[in-house]
Amino acid sequence: MQAIYLLASTSTSGVLTRHLKPAGFQCEVVETAQQIPVHDERTGLATVLCSTIGDLLECHHPSLTPVYFCESELSVEAMLQALANGAADCWAASMSAEQLRERAGALLNRVEQKLVTRLRADGDHQHAAARLSSLEQELQADQRAGQSIQLGMLPKQNKVMTGYRFSRWVQPSLILSGDFIDYFPLQDRYLACFLADVAGHGASSALLTVMLKNISWRLQQKFGLPSFNLPGDLLAWINETLIGQSIEKHVAMFLGIIDTHDDTLHYSMAAQYPPALLCKPDGNTQLLQQQAKPLGLFSDASYTSEQLPFPEGATLMVFSDGVMDCLPSSQFADKEAALVEMTQSLRDPLKLWSRLCESLKNLDDVSLLAVQRERSA
Repeated sequence: MQAIYLLASTSTSGVLTRHLKPAGFQCEVVETAQQIPVHDERTGLATVLCSTIGDLLECHHPSLTPVYFCESELSVEAMLQALANGAADCWAASMSAEQLRERAGALLNRVEQKLVTRLRADGDHQHAAARLSSLEQELQADQRAGQSIQLGMLPKQNKVMTGYRFSRWVQPSLILSGDFIDYFPLQDRYLACFLADVAGHGASSALLTVMLKNISWRLQQKFGLPSFNLPGDLLAWINETLIGQSIEKHVAMFLGIIDTHDDTLHYSMAAQYPPALLCKPDGNTQLLQQQAKPLGLFSDASYTSEQLPFPEGATLMVFSDGVMDCLPSSQFADKEAALVEMTQSLRDPLKLWSRLCESLKNLDDVSLLAVQRERSA
């Protein structure tokens, strides 16, 4: 029986279960997309009912089939926006049981046909070039498992800490990603966040993101010790750590530390591009950029710490360089200007990410870290 997951939607789960079970679906309610088991594309695809655009964007995964589900009337505008953000279909609670079963059955047929087509194409290729070896099939399964592990390492979406809201989105160009984002408290006064972009993409780059997660834990233990107070000092330590591991991969990184006592952002960068953006509540956008060597290559590299106020209502946006492929023009200066303009017109990070996803070319991993200082009541 085909699995269907109701993402953060429990109010109509009983009704949907009764209506969809005859159509070949078994329903299960989950709170986050990370709780959905990743299936091998050859054995089945998990269908996920998403009630928000944010949930749809969390389900950008080769083995997930997202469906936009509206608990009221489904407007044409909402349907078009959902389809533009990856929805395979749009359903509404206002549909009759017969309509829901019909739509569910049609979706199930499309998913099964997709699998059959893929298997046939694969079978033709195997007939011409010999069947894939068991080792290659195991490698594919391992990559899917690795993707699940990577998704599980990401911090909680929309996490609020001491008046700051942290959000993250990562879209790999392949199965595994070389981009990694994390954020966490440092002692009682500080909040840390970073976006790391490992050179290249795929399995070798993805392995380094596991080490970066371990570095997050070690930073929490070391912060406050001598030479571990400023983000530039922390980047120097990360650089030394990566060189000591002989990874032979370089890493671009933005590292920010927010002092919640005076609401100041301290930051340092290692070959970060494009520039990070601090979008202020008055409509102005400040570019944060530094000239510094990437991590993991040069033992003599040094990193500068800078600071600036983080006013109420401001949002920090940090991108990996894959975002440049989502922007028009062939000139990088024009792309930077387009990114600033887009950020100013779409100040909600979710809406900005949604717009970027409409232009994904899968040439490189694309990621966005957003930090919003919430306004006091």
